[in-house]
Amino acid sequence: MQALETRQPSTLKFEKIVTSSDLMLPVFERVSRVAEVDTTVLIRGESGAGKELIAEAIHANSPRRHKPLVVINMAAVPKDLLESELFGHMAGAFTGSTATRTGRFEAADEGTLFIDEIGDLALEGQAKLLRVLENRCVTPVGSNQDRHIDVRVVAATNRNLEQMIRDGEFREELYYRLNVVSITLPPLRERPEDIETLVHHFLDNLSRIYEQPAPVPDGELMHYLKSYRWPGNVRQLRNCVESMFVLADSPTLTMDDLPAMIRNDRCQDLQFDIPEGLTLRQVESAMVRQTLDRCQGNRTRAARLLGVSVRTLQRQLKRWERVPA
Repeated sequence: MQALETRQPSTLKFEKIVTSSDLMLPVFERVSRVAEVDTTVLIRGESGAGKELIAEAIHANSPRRHKPLVVINMAAVPKDLLESELFGHMAGAFTGSTATRTGRFEAADEGTLFIDEIGDLALEGQAKLLRVLENRCVTPVGSNQDRHIDVRVVAATNRNLEQMIRDGEFREELYYRLNVVSITLPPLRERPEDIETLVHHFLDNLSRIYEQPAPVPDGELMHYLKSYRWPGNVRQLRNCVESMFVLADSPTLTMDDLPAMIRNDRCQDLQFDIPEGLTLRQVESAMVRQTLDRCQGNRTRAARLLGVSVRTLQRQLKRWERVPA
């Protein structure tokens, strides 16, 4: 299977992004268009989908690539330390500030500042960020002197900023300032063809890190991984693979090697489309057949999801073949 990155112009760098999905082609196209200019970019996508990798790709393909890429996650910054983190502070500016500290904006001067989880920034902080984006100046806490900055800003969020604006939780002016160009990452469940590629990529990386042969997933396990919805996206898949690698006690990975939370998570698969007016037997038949479809005909995995033995499932299927629906 050809890696998508090999279809890109040779001048572009997407080394860290592993994908085989055509759904990522528009993403790479946007990255290639915005990388060469200094416009602000808003990356949107679910948690764990790889938004930071897209920010890294934008920076790596930009004229600023030889300058710093500085990352700050708004969800991890306490409200009372926000100004210090973003703009820096002078020694003695507040209790415990014994030395002058450079903020993230100044640290990213002439480079790129990636502001992750921008939707988690409180309204007061949004106003201060907006002012910096408009004036391109920062004032460290405890100082009266503005400092000019030359920074390209890339932001990311997994939240619905439009709804937050309607709810009065996000400043409309900041939204328009950030959302000059928007790049939306499709979730992993919409590109299942990437799952097998990513599993083998993670196993190969872990094999090099731990200096031991990588175990091989069997067919049933790979079917399950490819049909699982991965609410935590690529990050969750990576953690799952690492758990199986570390705990594996044989050269072959099976369903028994899955982390218990994922192995027992049936709710994401057991959602049925049942028409009205069916008999109980017809409802039961529809549920089983839809589960088999989701499992690509794998009876062992379907039985596991339905909470019955493979023998019971086979007996039911034979009975339905003999009796008209």
